[in-house]
Amino acid sequence: MKKYITLAIIAFTLGFTSCSDDDKLPDVKPADRGTVTDNQGNVYDWVRIGDQMWTTSNAKNGISLSEAEYYAGSWWSYVLENDEDIEYFENDYFPVMGNLMTMEDAIDSAPEGWRLPSDEDWQKLERTLGMSNASSKGNRGDGVAYSMITKDSGCELGLDFGGGCFPMKVYGWIEINLDFIGEHGYYWTSTLEPSYETEQPMAYFRRITVNNGKVGRECMRADSYLSVRWVKDVE
Repeated sequence: MKKYITLAIIAFTLGFTSCSDDDKLPDVKPADRGTVTDNQGNVYDWVRIGDQMWTTSNAKNGISLSEAEYYAGSWWSYVLENDEDIEYFENDYFPVMGNLMTMEDAIDSAPEGWRLPSDEDWQKLERTLGMSNASSKGNRGDGVAYSMITKDSGCELGLDFGGGCFPMKVYGWIEINLDFIGEHGYYWTSTLEPSYETEQPMAYFRRITVNNGKVGRECMRADSYLSVRWVKDVE
């Protein structure tokens, strides 16, 4: 399970350098910038993109993944179950990638006046960055993901490849692991999808992938642990 943050840095470099210029995409730059502080004293930069303000680093508040528990049908269990994984998360992962939260915790942890982005918030951002099929599922918007992962150019959103934790049934048991660090970044929306007939509520999320300029839009269990950004409408 243990992976290294250096992999994420290499992955970001590969993803950025492999992209080609797309003249069809607008050159969107922040119209304004500032900072916001959460309920645990963490300070985040934000940039204005269109008529929205987005934080530019992953949330660090909420229930720490090193203390988080998930419900496996008849019992509670810690997400990180051994000291090595906890030490890795607290010392290596968290300082760079921030926390991973369930959708419910992410909604509750938003700073005052801010919110966990809805599916429509993400679609508005994607349209501003030039995506024409933002309401479609799957991988959409060729080149848009590269705009989202850059930290010091373009819109400066700086999405990370922080992986996530995904509860899955394996031979009747629930298993959950911290996976895909340096390969994918998974980000919550606050929007549930009621059409799924599943034991757990399903919610929309966004996925970025190394060396892929498209942005994924799918649904997964709302009790998964994903990265979080905050958004606020321009007043």
